[in-house]
Amino acid sequence: MEFESQIGQDKFVLEQLKNKKNGYFIDIGSGHPVKINNTVILEKHYKWKGLSFDYGPPYAHTLRNISMEEFINVWNTNRNTKLITGDARLHDFKKIFEDNSVPKIVDYLSVDLEPPVVTFEVLKLIPFDDYQFRVITFEHDFYREKTTREPSREILKGYGYKLIKEVNNQEDWYIKEDLL
Repeated sequence: MEFESQIGQDKFVLEQLKNKKNGYFIDIGSGHPVKINNTVILEKHYKWKGLSFDYGPPYAHTLRNISMEEFINVWNTNRNTKLITGDARLHDFKKIFEDNSVPKIVDYLSVDLEPPVVTFEVLKLIPFDDYQFRVITFEHDFYREKTTREPSREILKGYGYKLIKEVNNQEDWYIKEDLL
Protein backbone atom coordinates (compact mmCIF):
# COMPACT_ATOMS: atom_id res chain seq x y z
CA MET A 1 0.00 0.00 0.00
CA GLU A 2 1.28 3.46 -0.91
CA PHE A 3 0.62 6.21 1.60
CA GLU A 4 -0.74 9.44 0.12
CA SER A 5 -0.10 12.12 2.75
CA GLN A 6 2.62 14.69 2.19
CA ILE A 7 4.83 13.92 5.21
CA GLY A 8 3.49 10.62 6.60
CA GLN A 9 0.45 11.78 8.57
CA ASP A 10 -1.63 8.76 7.49
CA LYS A 11 1.13 6.34 8.46
CA PHE A 12 1.53 8.06 11.85
CA VAL A 13 -2.20 7.78 12.55
CA LEU A 14 -2.24 4.08 11.68
CA GLU A 15 0.83 3.43 13.84
CA GLN A 16 -0.70 5.22 16.84
CA LEU A 17 -4.05 3.45 16.43
CA LYS A 18 -2.55 0.04 15.60
CA ASN A 19 -4.00 -0.11 12.06
CA LYS A 20 -7.51 0.47 13.36
CA LYS A 21 -10.35 -0.37 11.04
CA ASN A 22 -13.69 1.50 10.92
CA GLY A 23 -12.35 4.64 12.56
CA TYR A 24 -13.59 8.20 12.22
CA PHE A 25 -11.76 11.34 11.07
CA ILE A 26 -12.23 15.07 10.67
CA ASP A 27 -10.04 16.47 7.87
CA ILE A 28 -9.99 20.27 7.76
CA GLY A 29 -8.11 21.47 4.70
CA SER A 30 -8.38 18.20 2.85
CA GLY A 31 -7.35 19.53 -0.57
CA HIS A 32 -7.32 17.07 -3.44
CA PRO A 33 -9.36 13.91 -2.68
CA VAL A 34 -6.31 11.67 -3.27
CA LYS A 35 -3.03 13.51 -3.94
CA ILE A 36 -1.18 14.31 -0.71
CA ASN A 37 -4.42 13.73 1.18
CA ASN A 38 -4.13 12.78 4.86
CA THR A 39 -7.24 10.58 5.05
CA VAL A 40 -7.80 8.81 1.72
CA ILE A 41 -5.82 5.71 2.83
CA LEU A 42 -7.84 5.54 6.05
CA GLU A 43 -11.07 5.60 4.07
CA LYS A 44 -10.08 3.31 1.20
CA HIS A 45 -8.00 0.67 2.97
CA TYR A 46 -9.23 0.78 6.56
CA LYS A 47 -12.95 1.57 6.03
CA TRP A 48 -12.92 4.82 8.03
CA LYS A 49 -15.67 7.38 7.78
CA GLY A 50 -15.51 11.07 8.46
CA LEU A 51 -16.02 14.63 7.36
CA SER A 52 -13.71 16.53 5.04
CA PHE A 53 -13.56 20.30 4.75
CA ASP A 54 -11.96 22.35 2.01
CA TYR A 55 -12.35 25.87 0.68
CA GLY A 56 -12.38 24.54 -2.87
CA PRO A 57 -11.21 26.43 -5.96
CA PRO A 58 -9.23 28.53 -6.41
CA TYR A 59 -7.55 27.39 -3.17
CA ALA A 60 -7.86 23.61 -3.51
CA HIS A 61 -4.41 22.08 -3.75
CA THR A 62 -3.75 20.87 -7.34
CA LEU A 63 -7.35 21.63 -8.37
CA ARG A 64 -7.22 25.42 -8.55
CA ASN A 65 -8.35 25.98 -12.12
CA ILE A 66 -11.71 24.26 -12.05
CA SER A 67 -15.18 25.30 -10.95
CA MET A 68 -16.62 24.43 -7.55
CA GLU A 69 -19.01 22.01 -9.26
CA GLU A 70 -16.10 20.26 -10.98
CA PHE A 71 -14.18 20.15 -7.68
CA ILE A 72 -17.12 18.50 -5.93
CA ASN A 73 -17.50 16.04 -8.81
CA VAL A 74 -13.81 15.10 -8.61
CA TRP A 75 -14.23 14.63 -4.86
CA ASN A 76 -17.37 12.50 -5.17
CA THR A 77 -15.78 10.36 -7.89
CA ASN A 78 -12.83 9.51 -5.66
CA ARG A 79 -14.21 9.58 -2.12
CA ASN A 80 -17.19 8.46 -0.04
CA THR A 81 -16.49 11.03 2.66
CA LYS A 82 -18.85 13.97 2.87
CA LEU A 83 -17.13 17.16 1.70
CA ILE A 84 -18.07 20.51 3.22
CA THR A 85 -16.81 23.47 1.22
CA GLY A 86 -16.23 27.11 2.06
CA ASP A 87 -14.08 29.18 4.37
CA ALA A 88 -13.48 27.05 7.47
CA ARG A 89 -13.24 30.20 9.59
CA LEU A 90 -16.95 30.71 8.99
CA HIS A 91 -18.08 27.19 9.92
CA ASP A 92 -19.88 26.39 13.15
CA PHE A 93 -18.03 23.14 13.78
CA LYS A 94 -20.09 22.17 16.83
CA LYS A 95 -23.32 22.42 14.83
CA ILE A 96 -21.81 20.63 11.83
CA PHE A 97 -20.53 17.85 14.09
CA GLU A 98 -23.92 17.52 15.77
CA ASP A 99 -25.83 17.60 12.46
CA ASN A 100 -23.58 14.85 11.07
CA SER A 101 -23.59 12.64 14.19
CA VAL A 102 -19.84 12.92 14.71
CA PRO A 103 -18.83 10.65 17.59
CA LYS A 104 -17.75 12.41 20.79
CA ILE A 105 -14.39 10.64 20.51
CA VAL A 106 -12.91 11.04 17.03
CA ASP A 107 -9.93 8.94 16.03
CA TYR A 108 -8.11 11.55 13.94
CA LEU A 109 -8.23 15.31 13.45
CA SER A 110 -6.17 16.83 10.63
CA VAL A 111 -5.92 20.63 10.43
CA ASP A 112 -3.95 21.85 7.40
CA LEU A 113 -4.95 25.19 5.90
CA GLU A 114 -3.20 28.10 4.24
CA PRO A 115 -1.77 30.42 5.42
CA PRO A 116 -0.70 29.29 8.92
CA VAL A 117 -2.68 32.03 10.66
CA VAL A 118 -5.87 30.60 9.13
CA THR A 119 -4.99 27.14 10.46
CA PHE A 120 -4.58 28.66 13.91
CA GLU A 121 -7.87 30.61 13.68
CA VAL A 122 -9.70 27.39 12.78
CA LEU A 123 -8.03 25.48 15.63
CA LYS A 124 -9.69 27.93 18.02
CA LEU A 125 -13.10 27.05 16.50
CA ILE A 126 -12.87 23.30 17.15
CA PRO A 127 -15.29 22.35 19.97
CA PHE A 128 -12.68 20.67 22.19
CA ASP A 129 -15.00 20.94 25.20
CA ASP A 130 -17.48 18.63 23.46
CA TYR A 131 -15.27 16.42 21.27
CA GLN A 132 -11.97 14.63 21.85
CA PHE A 133 -9.48 13.32 19.32
CA ARG A 134 -7.17 10.35 19.71
CA VAL A 135 -4.61 11.70 17.21
CA ILE A 136 -4.15 15.22 15.84
CA THR A 137 -1.87 16.54 13.13
CA PHE A 138 -1.68 20.32 13.04
CA GLU A 139 0.22 22.23 10.34
CA HIS A 140 1.76 25.44 11.74
CA ASP A 141 4.39 26.01 9.02
CA PHE A 142 6.86 27.48 11.52
CA TYR A 143 9.53 27.50 8.81
CA ARG A 144 7.70 30.35 7.08
CA GLU A 145 5.48 31.88 9.78
CA LYS A 146 6.74 32.08 13.36
CA THR A 147 3.58 33.23 15.15
CA THR A 148 1.26 30.22 15.39
CA ARG A 149 3.32 27.25 16.60
CA GLU A 150 3.61 28.15 20.29
CA PRO A 151 0.00 29.39 20.74
CA SER A 152 -1.35 26.25 19.05
CA ARG A 153 0.78 24.09 21.33
CA GLU A 154 -0.58 25.89 24.38
CA ILE A 155 -4.17 25.34 23.25
CA LEU A 156 -3.69 21.64 22.56
CA LYS A 157 -1.65 21.06 25.73
CA GLY A 158 -4.45 22.77 27.66
CA TYR A 159 -6.87 20.14 26.37
CA GLY A 160 -4.58 17.30 27.40
CA TYR A 161 -2.89 16.50 24.10
CA LYS A 162 0.70 15.29 24.15
CA LEU A 163 3.08 16.52 21.46
CA ILE A 164 4.78 13.45 20.00
CA LYS A 165 6.88 15.10 17.33
CA GLU A 166 7.36 18.10 15.12
CA VAL A 167 8.00 17.33 11.45
CA ASN A 168 10.16 19.62 9.30
CA ASN A 169 9.34 22.77 11.27
CA GLN A 170 6.02 22.35 9.51
CA GLU A 171 3.64 20.28 11.55
CA ASP A 172 3.03 19.01 15.09
CA TRP A 173 1.70 15.51 15.78
CA TYR A 174 -0.25 14.85 18.97
CA ILE A 175 -1.94 12.03 20.81
CA LYS A 176 -4.44 11.91 23.65
CA GLU A 177 -2.81 9.21 25.75
CA ASP A 178 -5.85 8.32 27.84
CA LEU A 179 -7.82 7.56 24.63
CA LEU A 180 -5.27 5.21 23.05
